[in-house]
Amino acid sequence: MRKLLQRLWDIAADFANFMGGLGMRLVWLPKLHFSPGAEHVRTDTGPALFVLNHSWWMDAPMLCLLCRCRRISVVAAGEMFTGVRSLAMRSLRCIPVDRAAGADLSFFHEALRRLRAGRCVAIFPEGALNPTETLLPFKQGAALLALQAGVPVIPVYSAGNYQPFQRLQLRFGAPIVLTQRPNAAGVQEATQCLQEAMERLQEELYQEMKPKYRKRAAEFHRRFRETTLRRQREQQKGERNHDA
Repeated sequence: MRKLLQRLWDIAADFANFMGGLGMRLVWLPKLHFSPGAEHVRTDTGPALFVLNHSWWMDAPMLCLLCRCRRISVVAAGEMFTGVRSLAMRSLRCIPVDRAAGADLSFFHEALRRLRAGRCVAIFPEGALNPTETLLPFKQGAALLALQAGVPVIPVYSAGNYQPFQRLQLRFGAPIVLTQRPNAAGVQEATQCLQEAMERLQEELYQEMKPKYRKRAAEFHRRFRETTLRRQREQQKGERNHDA
C-alpha cells in the first residue's frame, strides 16, 4: 500500500512539475547557454551534484523544472517548507536544511544518500541569498558531498532576472570531476576549484548576454535588495515595539 501511495505521489508530482515548468517557461522565457561539454547535462543519466548561485528564491524550482528529466533534489532552507510553499518544495523532492539548528547535518546525510543511490542533488554553495554580481565565498559542503559521493559537479550560473517576460539567462558548465582526497586540505582545494569554475561561468554568461538583459538583471537585484532591507527594518521595528 505504501509503495502504491508513493507511486501515485510521484505521478502527481511529475505532472505538477510538467505544468509548472510550462508556466515558468511562458512567464520568464529562460534563455539557456552552455559551455563546451555541457550541451547534454540537462538530459544525461547518472548521479551528479549541481551547484548554482542563489540570486532569488525561485532558483531551486527553476533548475528542477529546466532539468526535469534528471529529477533533481535541491537542498533548500527549512523555512521554505511552510504553508503553500511546502507542497511545492516537497513535490520537487527538495531536502530541508535547518539553518537555525547550527551543526545539524541531517540534510548532508540525506543528500549523500540520494547521490549514492544514483540520483541528482543541487546545492547553493554560497549558503544564502545573494542578489548581487559578486559571488560570496563558497561553503565547503558542496565539495565534501561531491568527494564523498564520487559524483561529477555541474555548475550553473543564473543572471537572476526574474522579471516576467524579460528572458531569464542561465549558463550550464561542463561536468567537473574532483580528484582531491576528502580530508580538510582536499575539501578546501576542491571548494576553491568550484568557486573559480563558477566565476568563469559567470564571466562567460555576461560576455554572451546582451547589455540590455544584464542591465535589467542588475535593476532586478537592486529592487530585491531594497525590498529585503525594508522588510528587515520593519521586522526589527516590530520586535522593538513588542519588547517595549
